[in-house]
Amino acid sequence: MPTGAWRPWLHEARRCGRGALTLPLLAAVAAWAATATGPEGGGLLARALITTAVPAATALACASVVAREPMAELHLTLPTSYPRTVARRLCWPAGATAVAAVVLAAALTTADRPFATAALLAELAGLTALLTGCAVWATVRAGSAGAGAGLVTAVCLAKLLLIDRIAPHGAPQGLPASMTGLALTALTLQALGDAERSGVLTRDHQEG
Repeated sequence: MPTGAWRPWLHEARRCGRGALTLPLLAAVAAWAATATGPEGGGLLARALITTAVPAATALACASVVAREPMAELHLTLPTSYPRTVARRLCWPAGATAVAAVVLAAALTTADRPFATAALLAELAGLTALLTGCAVWATVRAGSAGAGAGLVTAVCLAKLLLIDRIAPHGAPQGLPASMTGLALTALTLQALGDAERSGVLTRDHQEG
């Protein structure tokens, strides 16, 4: 890819902020530490952290990315649509999450911990997509990242207390979660596009 083609992506990486890029990696480190210092079987706390820490951190990072736009009116003068800009920004925490998930799975495999790598990656991908979709959808609908954080917390609790009891880990959880999350993200981007065309996007930021 030519250097000029990377400039918009690098600009959006700066607009995301360091926290959005490092939060998934820090969550992976915390999950690994809980597993490495816990019992040989992993334990309930370790499994909960392994399966939810990185997805939840990614979702919170994406909610902050969607929420932080102090000059939304500037996008009306740019050739790139605002939903496309937001999608480009969301790719950065998603990329950081992919790296964190692969490194975490590799570390667990190396340490001979009782986690099936393929099933773990499928579950992490699905829950990440679901929580991210919930976070950005709630943030845009309510106009506050706090709403996204609240919904992420509720979904994590539902997974740990209910879904894990009735559905097998891995793809049986990951596939439906992925489809739901992608649908919510698409609805969010569509809503941002509608708001941009109608001028609601700029009015909301001016009033805020």
